[in-house]
Amino acid sequence: MNESPYKVSGLERRAKKKELAELKRYVKNFWFYEDIDRVYGGGLTPEQGNDAINKAKLLIENLEKELSEPSTQIKREEILSNLIDEKL
Repeated sequence: MNESPYKVSGLERRAKKKELAELKRYVKNFWFYEDIDRVYGGGLTPEQGNDAINKAKLLIENLEKELSEPSTQIKREEILSNLIDEKL
């Protein structure tokens, strides 16, 4: 059977990748839409804007770390440790 090389797989992985893409798009276009809001009399202060971007970047880092975590690493480490123990 085919095993996923990642810990998170299937529909859950697709949902997380979609969320990741939305967060990246949010960070990329944040100041563009914020400038439009300011023209029409709304908008955030620069501190609030930077806080929103920093929170989104933190979420992006966490999602990327979660999505890149391999499922077979534990198996590989166990096999390697067994081989090393046998040689000693």
